Amino acid sequence: MLFLIGLGLSKDDITLAALDACRHCHELYLDRHTSRIDSATIDYISNTTGKRISDLARQDMEEGAKELVSSASRKDIAILCGGDPLMATTHKILLIEAARQDVHTRIIHSNSIITAAIGESGLDFYRFGKVCTIPKWSQNYKPVSFYETIHNNITNDAHTLILLDYDPKSESTISIREAIATLEEAEKAYKKSIVRDDSYIMVLHNISAKDSKLIYVQIKEAKRMDIGGMNALIIHSGLSDIEKETIDALVRK
Repeated sequence: MLFLIGLGLSKDDITLAALDACRHCHELYLDRHTSRIDSATIDYISNTTGKRISDLARQDMEEGAKELVSSASRKDIAILCGGDPLMATTHKILLIEAARQDVHTRIIHSNSIITAAIGESGLDFYRFGKVCTIPKWSQNYKPVSFYETIHNNITNDAHTLILLDYDPKSESTISIREAIATLEEAEKAYKKSIVRDDSYIMVLHNISAKDSKLIYVQIKEAKRMDIGGMNALIIHSGLSDIEKETIDALVRK
């Protein structure tokens, strides 16, 4: 059987079901490339279950999906991932391959940045539109299509959760400063007056960790921030009275 086990956003999010499955499995593999999993989490699982955990490269899960699933037809294998399984296309590839090979699967869910960030923002879950991601730019790769999602959401009076590209080497997302700079470049391309110096934006820093922080500032302040770690952004539409009160209470605490 192939197990896809979500580890949540920090060591404290690991469920009893996840630990029981890890104890049961013959081999444990770690997906470090989809989202951040800190060393404390890995050490905790290894020490608690007495199992060795091997790293998987992205190509092992994508190009090597057939081989991984084939192994799971002979013994129980677990792939550990940050957040909630199946939020990443990589994990869906494994699920599809398992169906092709008639290999049984079990998904063990945990919390994800999507539900945690929306919850901690103080905004109404039902008023969020499509989620988008700001990718890390390179010399030959500078997409700005995420702006269309933000604009469409605002047109429909919906809030936008903006995920930031994750870099496995630095074990962090792109910086707030870099994300705002990319938003401003997208604004220059689309000219819809969404990203302005006086526009407000939410910064959700290290959600679920002990040093988590909700920051609500104008873009002119956000673009001066030098914050590492795991971050996400929210650009909101018009706020209801209860949303305004909740944001005020959360940001001040």
